[in-house]
Amino acid sequence: MGMYDDLQPDKVSGPLSKLATAEAQVLSALAGAHSQVPADYLAFIRELGWGEVGEAAYMLYEGLLTPDQVYDEDGENALEGILLFGDDLQGYCSGFDTNNGWVVVDIDPVSREAHQVADSFSEYIREMLNDL
Repeated sequence: MGMYDDLQPDKVSGPLSKLATAEAQVLSALAGAHSQVPADYLAFIRELGWGEVGEAAYMLYEGLLTPDQVYDEDGENALEGILLFGDDLQGYCSGFDTNNGWVVVDIDPVSREAHQVADSFSEYIREMLNDL
């Protein structure tokens, strides 16, 4: 029994229907590169996949990105320790604060400040899906 079995119907004909299956090597690389990556995040990617959520509501990346892969960094270290897992397709990215117990943060695209929005990925993703 998987952690996200209750979301499987959404994978068939709901907001998760556009997610692509994660390749085993992607999951291995994620876990290898980030030994403390939260199990609930890995479980979601393994069980449900990555890609577009809803009708252009959110994009889950195939892996974790550093902020400089998304934003033009100008030497600031404000986002040091942040690993991004997705964005709302409007400039706000979400990710993990690896310096603060891997809590979930949203990044303001203007101020480039991280604000904690959830204690865990499963809490974050379920709340986001409820809001769609």
